[in-house]
Amino acid sequence: MKRAKRPTKRELKAQRAPVTTHENTHIHCIACGRHLNPNEFSASPASAKFLTCQHGSTFATCTGCTLRSQQLIDEHDRSNQPVKSAAAWH
Repeated sequence: MKRAKRPTKRELKAQRAPVTTHENTHIHCIACGRHLNPNEFSASPASAKFLTCQHGSTFATCTGCTLRSQQLIDEHDRSNQPVKSAAAWH
């Protein structure tokens, strides 16, 4: 009799990991580090938004820091290094 295939460590870790969405995460602006509440993205007018890099990752930014955030994401796209984000503050 043949044994059943066991899941790999990576598959087990993926099963245990909670699914995260933008609604239940702790979000900070990548340019200035300010804490962003989820309702800031949907308010009218929105005071925060998400920017997407060429790789498909999304990054949060406040509307006042959009230009600086886009520069950080462009640098990330060119250098293929992690985004150099500001330290978080509340």
